Amino acid sequence: MNLDSTIVAPATGNVISALGIVRLSGKEAIRIISEVFVLNNGKGFIKIYKANHLYYGTIQDSNKVIDEVVLSVFLSPHSFTGEDTIEITHHGSLFIQSEIIKLLIRHGATMAQRGEFSMRAVLNGKMNLSQSEAVADVISSNTLSSLSLALSQLRGKYNEELTLLREQFLNIASLLELEIDFSAEQEVFVDRKDLENKLLKAKDLLTSLTLSFSKGNAFKNGLPVAIIGKPNSGKSTLLNAILKDERAIVSSTAGTTRDTIEESIQIGGLLVRFIDTAGIRNEGDEIEKQGIKRSFAAINRASVVLLLFDASTDNIQSIKELEKYIKTQININNKRIIIVINKNDTSKLSKTDIEILQKNKAVFISAKTSENIEQLENEIIKDYAKEDLNAKVFVTNLRHYEALSKALQEVNEALTATTSGISSDLISENIRSATNYLGEITGEITTADILQNIFSKFCIGK
Repeated sequence: MNLDSTIVAPATGNVISALGIVRLSGKEAIRIISEVFVLNNGKGFIKIYKANHLYYGTIQDSNKVIDEVVLSVFLSPHSFTGEDTIEITHHGSLFIQSEIIKLLIRHGATMAQRGEFSMRAVLNGKMNLSQSEAVADVISSNTLSSLSLALSQLRGKYNEELTLLREQFLNIASLLELEIDFSAEQEVFVDRKDLENKLLKAKDLLTSLTLSFSKGNAFKNGLPVAIIGKPNSGKSTLLNAILKDERAIVSSTAGTTRDTIEESIQIGGLLVRFIDTAGIRNEGDEIEKQGIKRSFAAINRASVVLLLFDASTDNIQSIKELEKYIKTQININNKRIIIVINKNDTSKLSKTDIEILQKNKAVFISAKTSENIEQLENEIIKDYAKEDLNAKVFVTNLRHYEALSKALQEVNEALTATTSGISSDLISENIRSATNYLGEITGEITTADILQNIFSKFCIGK
């Protein structure tokens, strides 16, 4: 990207609409637009333009009118990019949009790359790197929860915490390096007990942030829920009941589902991604066995597992046996297993079995009649529905999670060194490394390759 160029791109989607917007940003923005824009009152734009004003007129190629438009004028540094910026609102024809862009390019503009407007905003100090990533998340949000988290990050609370911690690390590292410089005099600039307390607080914050990634990722990308059970336990019927659609084939023949079926639905503002799987059993043909293998892979991807049983054929012993078997086949760390007793309308469970299952928080449903389906849905999102997305910080970005995890490791090593009486230079090195990892998130420490990779995922015009 040539940051000295003046860039242009559509800011609205590639669809026919009532209106469209073309964005122009850079040092030459005013000069370029003045050459193609004619005010409706006949006055020269270059002589009368002001910041934060709208101007009505026509875009013209020589004497040929391309469209009647409204210009929005934003002058440096008070614009999204921090540069002189013009937004051209035109009629929503894609042909008109293309003609305007081609005309601006002929007069000196350059077609913007993906995310170039946002990158310029970061480099010009209009926002930090994590906020710019939140801009992309706002655009791509498809649920209330994903939007709330993106807006929260855009407001900068998350970045404020990391910036304060990074500044504290920089201060500590500087004082430790003074100790190295004055090692002959055995000067102590950082009280070790005070340092230990600060590192413990930093550890608590970083641990909290890294642990929040599991939920944050679910809020952003959807909560993966696997439906597991023996053949004919009603897995496909349950999926259809939740979706309120005949998505999966339902049959009394065992082993109908040979592969995983994935569908998504919003429950309480949270996107939930359901995975219907092949029935778990030891028999069956080779295709069914492959389906069962994929079932276990689906369980390992899921955050919530619905362990489904048939109330008309199962008893407490068979339920416990399958539950135990499932737990030996998967990594159950950070997974929530919900026991679901299906076909409650034809139940043959004993009173004792029911009481035991109720103590284990089992949910009794009938997928066929939709009995207690809403109760099951509320149980699935229970841990997420109670979270205040505006009050609590959640990590939703994998890049951030990896950097935070590395920073946490460095803090742990610094803590061990501090309590073991290890020299200042080694402690300082750990703290410097932790500082750099935090800087990768906020943008203080970055490279052209990292920036290119981040902004290449943005849409053109943003």
